[in-house]
Amino acid sequence: MLITIAIVGSLMPPQQMEQLTFSLSDKLIHGLYYATLTFFWLLSTKTNTSQKYIQVGLSVFFFGLALEIMQDVLPIQREMDILDVFANTVGISIAIATARFLEIR
Repeated sequence: MLITIAIVGSLMPPQQMEQLTFSLSDKLIHGLYYATLTFFWLLSTKTNTSQKYIQVGLSVFFFGLALEIMQDVLPIQREMDILDVFANTVGISIAIATARFLEIR
């Protein structure tokens, strides 16, 4: 479900996105969304190894990168923003750090 929301939200025309995002910063939304996506993806995996964090983190990162590239390539009046990719990466990192911290406790 979260992946579907990311795809639809990333590929919507900008006019429709402005109505849904209220007055929150676009970068804040990216960071929070990718933190949530990563955290729940980590929770859904059964293995409990360091490799899990790397695999999930890279999977979510490349998923977000692919969506940003599609924004640039598809005729949807949106452009790729490297700062969105950075905000996604910050969100992914926060989720991984939080999951690791909670695992230790």
